[in-house]
Amino acid sequence: MSRQASDPASPGPQPPKGGPSPAGVSPPAAPSPREYVRILVLAALLGVPVAVAAAGFMSLSYGLTTLVWTTIPDGAGWTAPPWWYVLAVPAMAGLLVALAIRLPGHGGEPAVAGIGLAPLSPVQLVSALVAALVSLGLGLVLGPEAPLTALGLTAGLVAARALRPGASGGQLLVVAGAFAAISTVFGGPLPSALLLFELVARSGMVPSAALGQALVPGFLASGTAALVFTGVDHWPGVAETVLRLPALPDYPTVRLVDVAWCLLVAVVAAVVVAGARRIARQVHQGAAKLPVVVLLCAAGLVVGLLAVGFRAVTGQPVDLVLFSGESALPQVIAETSAGVLALLLLVKGAAYALSLGAGFRGGPTFPAVTLGVATGVLGSLLLPGLDLTPAVIAGLAAAASAALGLSFFGALLAALLVGSAAAETVPIAVIASVIGWLVAAVLQQRETRHQSTPSAS
Repeated sequence: MSRQASDPASPGPQPPKGGPSPAGVSPPAAPSPREYVRILVLAALLGVPVAVAAAGFMSLSYGLTTLVWTTIPDGAGWTAPPWWYVLAVPAMAGLLVALAIRLPGHGGEPAVAGIGLAPLSPVQLVSALVAALVSLGLGLVLGPEAPLTALGLTAGLVAARALRPGASGGQLLVVAGAFAAISTVFGGPLPSALLLFELVARSGMVPSAALGQALVPGFLASGTAALVFTGVDHWPGVAETVLRLPALPDYPTVRLVDVAWCLLVAVVAAVVVAGARRIARQVHQGAAKLPVVVLLCAAGLVVGLLAVGFRAVTGQPVDLVLFSGESALPQVIAETSAGVLALLLLVKGAAYALSLGAGFRGGPTFPAVTLGVATGVLGSLLLPGLDLTPAVIAGLAAAASAALGLSFFGALLAALLVGSAAAETVPIAVIASVIGWLVAAVLQQRETRHQSTPSAS
């Protein structure tokens, strides 16, 4: 089954022009009022199993990470994983992902393709979740949002079978499942709903005039899922993977010097993330003729080498380079060495590009947020008069926007993550998010022009 992916490197709207919808089917007819009420009820109920399944996936990922990076090293008596172990584990991940790609469903969508919006069948979903679980648990620099979205889409596909044959609301339930799943990692229904809203609007899978009615079931499902997830995330054995910032210093009012410097922070953060995305696409295209297992294992080995090199130079743990990055945010924000942060941007950015481009499975958002936060902290250390809080917000908003090409989502995510302590930074988040979107768009246009030049000559 083909899947429609939303390419984060293509920020501009891309509606279909006279052709079929991206999912390969015609846009659904509007359901009757009676059918719509039934869809809303099913969507609300759908949030419950999706939240439980998402919690299960995140708990498995956390358990695998703990086993490989804590339990085994502790059992071997190592104070830190030795260099050869840090090289071997991501390389082993490449081998396991290559095996998962041979299963039905081919391991789901490669991370470089972004977040897919077409569901896999339950059988195909297995390979996607296995590939993502291995990628995340063994240290590749990717986030959980893409596999969770795939899980939610498939759950919605199963739920749609509860409708009568030929009913027009099946696609609404499919999208509602994605809303429900992704709300468990982005801190609730608001940022996740806006993320999916922008993705669906850009994909053209729902006519613009019907967007509001089409996405209300998903909004409801995300609320139910967030409610259930809040209830189960403290159960024994349940682990959550949620983007969350530590408390930042209060920022009572906006200063002009901060606004000026935050423009520069936003540009740098966007260039780092959008540049990594561009390198990832070049790796993906340039290595297309290599055997998949060779490419994945070689990329995993290089990611491990980058982490080992960073530890050798800075004395910092390899965890700062490996993984999606949300658990390292407190350490990044507390870092006081500009050299460490600059090297982290270089090394983690390269590991991010390789993880995306080689074909590992996962999402692009979480590592991008970490890179954006690191850019903001670095800016607060180097730029005279720039406060930490607005700098972090600017870097975060620009990076999230550049990673996904979704300017509204980047601003909202930054504003919600910082909380009420820095409500005055919302305008900065908006400006930085638009800058991130614009930088990604410009780089994408330049890349497209460069690729079309040989054929035109």
